[in-house]
Amino acid sequence: ADFASFHLLLSSVLAKFGAQPVHSAEELILLASRFPNNINLYTAKKDEEIIAGCLVFDFGCVVHTQYLASSPEGRTLGALDYLLATLIQQVYQEKKYFSFGISTEQSGTFLNEGLIAQKEGFGGRGIVHDFYEWDLSND
Repeated sequence: ADFASFHLLLSSVLAKFGAQPVHSAEELILLASRFPNNINLYTAKKDEEIIAGCLVFDFGCVVHTQYLASSPEGRTLGALDYLLATLIQQVYQEKKYFSFGISTEQSGTFLNEGLIAQKEGFGGRGIVHDFYEWDLSND
């Protein structure tokens, strides 16, 4: 449960895309302490260094990957692939759904093709979530 090291890896990966994690390392630690049966960090290490990681939110019949990250060495070794295969086929095999989360930007109006391709590479598929706006005024 080395959230600080995982957060450093995650932050470095997201920085390449001009993004940053929604949660700080401290927030992840706090959330995991408050929901120990629902929030789990899984990592792949080489020589005690995290080379890939996956933060999972377990909602019962659905497991959701909140954050995925892999170092350059982790990508070369296929560490995240191995980690996700282990989670899907062994750790969470009894779950009905394994969610990789959204693959869109700009409030769902833009499909990030690289992101969905990565998720489809793990066997995922896209599902459309419709957005509706209702005018509830009496005018």
